[in-house]
Order: sequence, then structure tokens, then C-alpha cells
Amino acid sequence: MKKLLIEWKHFDKEGETCSRCNETGVHIKQSIRELKTPLLKKGIEIQLRETKLTEDQMDKSNSLLFNGVPIEDVLNEVSVLRNTCNSCGDLTGNPCECRAVQTDNVTHDDIPKEIVKQAILSSIS
Repeated sequence: MKKLLIEWKHFDKEGETCSRCNETGVHIKQSIRELKTPLLKKGIEIQLRETKLTEDQMDKSNSLLFNGVPIEDVLNEVSVLRNTCNSCGDLTGNPCECRAVQTDNVTHDDIPKEIVKQAILSSIS
């Protein structure tokens, strides 16, 4: 059976993460749930690894890797930028900038389910 490992890296402070990473996590889990059965029928198993980051690793927070390849390299139409994350600021007590993605000139603080699903399907083709 072929395996697709999705690694989700996000900031974690005492079991809490910011709102944008939380939403990305929800989208990842929904995407896996929706694609799991059809992909198993094709002999592909999806595994999720959650990597919790400390404050000094914040530059990697809210990132997704598919078999070690960042989402922005899996999907050419996705670019990564950084913008203010008030939620992380609340958790750390300091101003923070976190990763966001951009497609079609639209910035998404969290990674939308449609983009996650597209990356999963592109990673296995």
C-alpha cells in the first residue's frame, strides 16, 4: 500500500494553538475524512503527523508538508506570506506574524479545505 504522510506544523502553547492553525487543523481532518475511503480503494493510505512547535519555531507554524514537500511546492498556484496573527500574539504575549497562503490574489490566514484536498490529490498523482 502506498502512503501519503501529511505533516501539520503549528505553534502549541500548553495544548493551545492559535485560531488560524486550529482552523487549518479542522480543514486537514475534514479533507482526510472525505478522501480516506476513495484513496484506500486506490491503495493509498493517508497518515497525519502533528508537529507542535515552540514560540522560537513560529516561522514554521501553520505549514503543511505532503511526503516532506511543502504545500507551496505541491501546488504552484499557492504562495506563502506572513501576516499579523493576533491569536498567536494573545498566546505569546508578543506581536506575531504567522504563515498564510495566497491563491488567485486572495489571502487565507488558515489553509482552506479545498486547497488541502487539492494538495492531497496532487501529491498522489
